[in-house]
Amino acid sequence: MRIICWNCRGVGNPATVHDLKQLLVANDPDIIFLCETKSNANKFDSVRRKCRMEGCLAVNAEGRSRGLVMMWKDSKQVEIQTYSSNHIDSLIHVENDRPIHFKSFYGNADPNKRQSSWNMLRRVGQMVNEKWIIGGDFNALFDEAEKEGGRRKATILMEDFHSIIDELSMVDLKIDNGWLTWVNNREGTTRVKERLDRFLMSANAVNSFPFLETRVIRQSSSDHDAISLDTDGRRPRDGLRDPRLSFEYDVCWARNEEAKMIIKEAWQRGSQDTLEKISIVGNELGRWQYKKLKQMRNQIGSLQAKINCTIDGQGSNHEGNKLKAMRLKLGNLLDIEEKFWA
Repeated sequence: MRIICWNCRGVGNPATVHDLKQLLVANDPDIIFLCETKSNANKFDSVRRKCRMEGCLAVNAEGRSRGLVMMWKDSKQVEIQTYSSNHIDSLIHVENDRPIHFKSFYGNADPNKRQSSWNMLRRVGQMVNEKWIIGGDFNALFDEAEKEGGRRKATILMEDFHSIIDELSMVDLKIDNGWLTWVNNREGTTRVKERLDRFLMSANAVNSFPFLETRVIRQSSSDHDAISLDTDGRRPRDGLRDPRLSFEYDVCWARNEEAKMIIKEAWQRGSQDTLEKISIVGNELGRWQYKKLKQMRNQIGSLQAKINCTIDGQGSNHEGNKLKAMRLKLGNLLDIEEKFWA
């Protein structure tokens, strides 16, 4: 099971919906949670269709802020339990296992109202009997290591966060790649980077997922990156290919010189039987297609690693423009990948 959480900073414009589709295509999640949608619930049916997700629960924005949505594939049986402007609580039925309690969460951005967010977690925690996962933008820091630049956070706020995690017997799942999830993209001494997003899991459930993997997914145009949790992320995949990958001819290949050469050589090979020629062309193009996809994903992975180093490293404060350029290049690669799967 793969879950993605992202503070999308509004889905009211086509550019954000485009970024959302890129995120889904590149990572193929079973469930995605978005916060700060800044949109009314009745607008999400069209977004759901564009994203090819079957299930959806959206919570209205409050003015020009907040707004939540959770979308899921039809292959996942999801039961919504409760929801509010700060959370969507659900039961996810996993094949051959007990349900998992997943709480998608958006912590109050106002420090003076942070306790109300923790109290809500307490209330839910009293009713949970299943394995429990909380994921989203907590708008809170665990310690000073989760912030670089700007004013120091009040110690009492971090202590309160520690207390609620201990009280609920949750484990803060460390990220396998990346660390900080938000950058204000400014230059110089005004640059601020923070780890606002995370997954928590009940301590008694961690050992049930030996292949668990959590990642930061760098975004191409947003200053707020997504996070993912994959219960099978570390499972060995030797010899396995993406289950979505099967050969289909794309008309755009007619303009690709390399594809045209493969088609020409394959067509001239073998017997005169047309069906056999088509089969040969399909096999050759399929191998070429897979090779191109692998090369593209290697480029994406390499670029994301460079973005991780720029965001998480102790480099110069004057790397904002460099980061923007890398995010733009990442967007171009993700756009190509999205068209590949379209």
